[in-house]
Amino acid sequence: MKKLLTITLALCAVIVAMACGSNDPDVDGVTGATEQNGESGEGTAKGKMLLVYFSRAGENWQVGYVERGNTAIMADYIRELADVDVFEIVPEVAYPAAYNECISYVNDIEIPQNLRPAYKNDITNLADYETVFIGGPIWWARPPMIIRTFMEAHPELAAKTIIPFGTHGGSGVGSYTTLIKEYFPNATVLESLGIAGVSIRDASSKQTVENWLKKLGVDKQSTAINHVRTRTVDNGVSYSLNGMPSNNQRGLYIKNGKKYVSK
Repeated sequence: MKKLLTITLALCAVIVAMACGSNDPDVDGVTGATEQNGESGEGTAKGKMLLVYFSRAGENWQVGYVERGNTAIMADYIRELADVDVFEIVPEVAYPAAYNECISYVNDIEIPQNLRPAYKNDITNLADYETVFIGGPIWWARPPMIIRTFMEAHPELAAKTIIPFGTHGGSGVGSYTTLIKEYFPNATVLESLGIAGVSIRDASSKQTVENWLKKLGVDKQSTAINHVRTRTVDNGVSYSLNGMPSNNQRGLYIKNGKKYVSK
């Protein structure tokens, strides 16, 4: 009987941890470094790119009070490493800064009432972009309702290549891919990346983002190389894409997304 009681209490503890633990605030109390979802399509993105994200500052699970939310940090990495324009989804009414107040509001009001929180301003030139990153935190294994507000305001996303990303507390960001496909079944959805909020500020997380962008072909170096023709000419010297000049005197190299000719 004591053994059975011990097992039962242990299971209850796990259930409580999964229900109450959160990050930004996320659903699970499980901490993990990174997570990549293989369920989305493979491929690389092309064209002009836009980064759309929502993030919550204030008190975050196992992080404490921060001026920039976990997803904002991940968005900063993407902005630094890829050639993207940025649009931040900023709620008209901010979520509570205190962690417990925030999770109570989201869990007791926003989700049960299926709310669509309004956000400040909006992007008016979405048609100019071919590829759109969409990201945010995971709350109770799902994107915040304000992400639905944005998607419902922009049906033109159906014709885009979309790349999901976000931060979580163990649940991953697969539900972003699910939500995007729910709204835009004909959109091209590339491989997502989720990183645990507790580790997003680690150098290893930035490296993970960089590796992900390279795989997608959207990091600055990859996109720069894609814009270099197979053959180009500088002062009468012809170069191949690998940077070797035909007369073996000079070569091309890529730095910070720009093409240079070595002297």
